[in-house]
Amino acid sequence: MRDPNPSLAKATRVSGGLLLSVLLGALGGAFCGAAILIFAGLIGRSGNAGKEYVGNWSLASGELGLLYGCILGAVVGPIAYALIVRRIGLPRAILPAFLGTLVGGFAGALAGPPVAVASGIFGFFFALSWTKAKWDDGRGLGGA
Repeated sequence: MRDPNPSLAKATRVSGGLLLSVLLGALGGAFCGAAILIFAGLIGRSGNAGKEYVGNWSLASGELGLLYGCILGAVVGPIAYALIVRRIGLPRAILPAFLGTLVGGFAGALAGPPVAVASGIFGFFFALSWTKAKWDDGRGLGGA
């Protein structure tokens, strides 16, 4: 039996994926933001004026990372869904997105918190783009 309104079914699927990407982006961003900011404090790059030394970390900086990561994840998640994730599927994108954000954020934390934010977002998109390229090559959709 054919679906009487295929465009409605597609719109429902896309809007559901978009809503899920906002929720997962906020949750994943919060976790990654807290981990990155705690790591920055641990290596002495937390941005606290006068209180920075290697091994200094606090859960208060983790709470700030949760807040900023949640906000950024809720914004960046739907953008990534519209550009990349919709084509490769959410289950295939979760682990690379998480690892890319952490690796990029940890690398940027060596310079300081503002750089960690930018490099975390860059790592997120780089990992998703790399996953999409590998997925396209494996299915024969990309390249020659």
